[in-house]
Amino acid sequence: MFSRSTPTIVSENAVSELKRLNIGGVNQWLLIRGENKNNPILLMIHGGPGAAQIGFNREYQQELEKHFIVVNWDQRGAGLSYSKKIPMGTMNVEQFLNDAIEVTAYLNKEYQKEKIFLLGHSWGSILGLLAINKHPEHFFHYFGVSQVVSMRLAEELSYDLVLEMARELNNVKAIQELSEIGKPPWGKLKHDKVHQKYLELFGGGISHDGKLVKEFVKNLLMSKEYTFFDMVRHVKGQLFSMKAMIKELRELDLKDVIQKVEVPVTFIMGKYDLTVPHSPTQEFFNQLEAPSKEWITFENSAHSPNYEELEKFTGIVLERLNR
Repeated sequence: MFSRSTPTIVSENAVSELKRLNIGGVNQWLLIRGENKNNPILLMIHGGPGAAQIGFNREYQQELEKHFIVVNWDQRGAGLSYSKKIPMGTMNVEQFLNDAIEVTAYLNKEYQKEKIFLLGHSWGSILGLLAINKHPEHFFHYFGVSQVVSMRLAEELSYDLVLEMARELNNVKAIQELSEIGKPPWGKLKHDKVHQKYLELFGGGISHDGKLVKEFVKNLLMSKEYTFFDMVRHVKGQLFSMKAMIKELRELDLKDVIQKVEVPVTFIMGKYDLTVPHSPTQEFFNQLEAPSKEWITFENSAHSPNYEELEKFTGIVLERLNR
């Protein structure tokens, strides 16, 4: 409870380490696990901003560890990488992109690889696309899970769809509370919380069945990678990261930045996702030029298809590896 570690993988050529690095002038943490150091690297970029996943992700990646060196990175200001000493001025998209490339370069050098596989979830999918756009030479393949193109558009559409569902269900309390907060952007966290409450209630939030958050919390509480104090740090990091970055993220639209990439891409989207409604992502995908691109809908998922339909997700990643 008071010291960090990660369970050893019993294999002659395995790697299982929790590593602190100075990235972009700030101490940041990586969880690096795989049964064979000769396997390719899969770097996971978590969502949020601030939704760090070192504390719970090991439970969901055991099959992937047989085929990859799986790397989880608690980003600047999130999870193990949170510190109140981090300058607010460094919490910007350009710095995070530089951090992502620095992490990638470190992994390539440390494990003697030319390229890695990259996966971005939600906010991490913005960062992932920017990374393959700026430095395609570092990457074999990109997986965009719950791919965001414009956070502003996602919020606006999400609000409209949730209010529409409230009316269809004749949920008077939901209609009243959602009408009171009005359309985004919201200036108060409590307004975001109202929207999130009904996202979850209507099955379009973190998971379609509403069980995933409790599962994450349970895994965090039992985590060897996080101490009790790290769980407090996790919560603080989420609030800090979102507050620091939300204004810039609402102004960013990937359609204005990216028309063509030089890395094969796979978008994985949950059918019931109301957090990132599909239409802006679909429009972006249709116009995107790439060596190959594919859109895969997970029929039983909302915003976390990589966790909600874990077996299917793992199978898709491994299939792209074998190609």
